[in-house]
Amino acid sequence: MLKRLKVSNFALIDDLEMTFEQGLSALTGETGTGKSIILESLQLLFGKRSDQTMIRHGASKAVVSGTFMLNETVKKTFDLPKTITIERSIDESGRHQIRLEDDVTTLARIKTIMRSVGSIHNQNDTMTLYDRSFYLTFIDQVDDDKVEKMLNTYLMSRSKYLDRKKHFEDLKRKKNQSLEKKEFMEYQLNELKSLNLVEDEKQDLEDKIAKLKNFDKIQTNLRFAYEALESETSLDPIHEAGKTLGKIAELDDDYKEMADRLISAYYELDDVRSRIYRNLDELDFDEDDFNLMQERSYELQKIETKYDKSIRELIDYMHQIEEELSLITDYDGYLKKYEEDVEKAYDLAHDHGLKLRKLRERLAKELEKEVLEELVDLDLADARFDIVFDPEDGQLHEHGLDSVEFYISLNEGEPVRPFSRVASGGERARFMFAMKSIYAKKNGLSLLILDEIDIGISGKTAAKVAQKMSDLSKSMQLIVITHLPQVAARADHHYGIVKLKEANRMVTRINELSEDERVEMIALMLSDEKLSHFAIEQARMLLKK
Repeated sequence: MLKRLKVSNFALIDDLEMTFEQGLSALTGETGTGKSIILESLQLLFGKRSDQTMIRHGASKAVVSGTFMLNETVKKTFDLPKTITIERSIDESGRHQIRLEDDVTTLARIKTIMRSVGSIHNQNDTMTLYDRSFYLTFIDQVDDDKVEKMLNTYLMSRSKYLDRKKHFEDLKRKKNQSLEKKEFMEYQLNELKSLNLVEDEKQDLEDKIAKLKNFDKIQTNLRFAYEALESETSLDPIHEAGKTLGKIAELDDDYKEMADRLISAYYELDDVRSRIYRNLDELDFDEDDFNLMQERSYELQKIETKYDKSIRELIDYMHQIEEELSLITDYDGYLKKYEEDVEKAYDLAHDHGLKLRKLRERLAKELEKEVLEELVDLDLADARFDIVFDPEDGQLHEHGLDSVEFYISLNEGEPVRPFSRVASGGERARFMFAMKSIYAKKNGLSLLILDEIDIGISGKTAAKVAQKMSDLSKSMQLIVITHLPQVAARADHHYGIVKLKEANRMVTRINELSEDERVEMIALMLSDEKLSHFAIEQARMLLKK
């Protein structure tokens, strides 16, 4: 739940601090007082991207800070304390900083955490009910985790299919181009194959040639080194000195260490002497081999220069030429084989899509049932609701195989029709409220923020919506921006939002209302412009219910 909200230099807000409690909190005020700005500041804490144009004129930085109390599930999942503070700051250059418990963090992490804490509905969300492309999202929200896993598997297989399909189309296009350069490619392939290219051969040759060019120098210095180590007085005294010190090693650790080092040095030098001897013995200069190596090295260098590619790149290039020539000489056979790979990739992705569809069909049935149960409490007891999956067109869409349509009947005796065509503004609002309630309960959220989700509702329906909000607030914190006096009267906490002129500038102020202030605010909501005795009495009656 949200415990505290602090906003500084954000749009019309210069300095604002609010505390919230559990239950139903209503925010009311005239149009243009800044209710949407408060919602915007809350959305920043839920991971919305920042915008420097929201910095209050004359200020260099805007800061929004929120303190939240987490339930045990969220606390354990993200290894966080019971209470956390999130802070967003935006400066004039557009740079923004996000802090979680005073530590700098990322927008992605904040989004992930807050998705498990709560949900925000803004007025634009209701417009998605006009767009059937959003309908699958409503179904997926019934069980986000299962759908996400299955959708990811489908998307991975779809990506592989699309890659293979693209390559297949490229191969078909290359056929005509390749025919024109077949003769040239055959010449290149024959030239490269005749060289019997080996990946590291050029470097090996260069190393061998460098040694042979310095043959005399190597031989002379190896001989001198060997003779120096082979002289009668060179090594034996070292060994003898080590043995001599070994006789007194037990008397002093220092004697023992020196004896060991001398013996070790003797054997190290003896080993070096033996290796020098083997090198001298194996050393050979064959002028014919030397000439052949130089010719081969020149040949490899020349081919690299000609093609402007390294030997490794030339080997890869040969394989590319072979593929293109195979395509030309056996176009139909080669293409058919690759087409079979494309079909297999499609079938695999399609199978994953069918599994995703079956899951969604099951979730859709759950959603139908749960929406109708919610609508009963929202004065739509006679509603009928069907989710219909359209026949597939064989395409592997990014969202899966299907599109869906919401069909609804809101009045007894009326047939079901597409939701977007028959639902009034108030009916859409109640339907969206039902969706948001289901989502919040399904995902164990502790906070739900609703911006004028009750728009277009009045009369006894407004009372039922208010009662539904009150009931829902018993299991989670519910913060609503509302124009309905019935909802404001049902709230456990009522906040009034006003816009005032201070120091020749407009600022937004918000305060929790006292009992008398609530009566006045609700009476104003019931009246057109001026307070009346009747409106005041009506306000008192609403608050007593």
